Amino acid sequence: MDRKKAVRVYHRNLAILVGLVLLTFILIPAMVKSPYMLNIFVLTFYMSTLSMAWNLLGGMTGQNSLGHAAYMGLGAYACCLLVVKTGANPWLAAIFGMVVVGLVAGIVFYPCFILRGPYFTLVSIAFGESIRQVIINSEFFGRASGVGLPFGQDSWLNFRFASKVPYYYVGLAMMVGIYLIMKKIDRSKMGFALKTIREDEDAAAAIGINPTKYKIMAVVISAMVAGLVGFFYASYIRYIDPDLMIQAKSTESVLPAVVGGAAFVEGPIVGGLIMIPLSEYLRANFSAVLPGINMLMYAVVLLAVIRFRPSGVLGWFMHSRTKQFIDEKILRKPSMDILEEVELMEYERKEA
Repeated sequence: MDRKKAVRVYHRNLAILVGLVLLTFILIPAMVKSPYMLNIFVLTFYMSTLSMAWNLLGGMTGQNSLGHAAYMGLGAYACCLLVVKTGANPWLAAIFGMVVVGLVAGIVFYPCFILRGPYFTLVSIAFGESIRQVIINSEFFGRASGVGLPFGQDSWLNFRFASKVPYYYVGLAMMVGIYLIMKKIDRSKMGFALKTIREDEDAAAAIGINPTKYKIMAVVISAMVAGLVGFFYASYIRYIDPDLMIQAKSTESVLPAVVGGAAFVEGPIVGGLIMIPLSEYLRANFSAVLPGINMLMYAVVLLAVIRFRPSGVLGWFMHSRTKQFIDEKILRKPSMDILEEVELMEYERKEA
């Protein structure tokens, strides 16, 4: 009974800590009035969400994609064109865009999973550039001029606002919602299958896991999340063009996960909270002196992480004294043996 109580206390303290962090983010617009600072937060939210989409493939499944900017751009174009050409509601257009991107990704990449080696990465690069060239040369997509969404009065129905505060809260809700979905996947049968495929595809097939099936599921879900980010981006900026899909944008979606820790669901969020504000600060203050300094910084940080901390910031944190202090003094975390024992007891009780 004491062990159950210890686990309940730990879960309660953990919920309180997470609640305080979330409350802090909820209160930020009340304390920060600068539109520039709020823009950095909005950028961080949707880039972290895009990085979580990449992490489902790159971190959890081991399929290194360099085409997530294409998924995001395709989702943005699908939503914008549906709204502009038919007058559809933006929220319904978001669902349409996610479905389109998911179908395209599943159809295009299915043959790549039958083969072995780096074919998926190569096809993801080719896919992104092919889609961009189609858009540039198509009158339907607006060619290089892009597509703009109509302006007007503030409206939740049409998801457009003059203030950045509503976008802040929607972006925060999107990031938290996608995180919860990714956490659910990570702890599910699908998550176990994806991580087994990442470690040894032949071993996964030997124990009854269908690698192609689960990799297709991962790429479709990942692409749909990227399509959702594209809808948010288009609604926020009110304009999109083919430059949204250049290769550098795909690289930007990878870095938060790598820096934060691709092995962790929380990695893209932690990496995004570090990398995006730092990049924007360098771009705003030093780009006149050294153009492209934010991308140079990305390259330097990536090399440093690969060389010194390949498991990312969270990989370091999980074995740090800071983590030990938080677990023992703040969360009062019991030992893993006790946690596993109580979890097993709860599982057996539910099964009975």
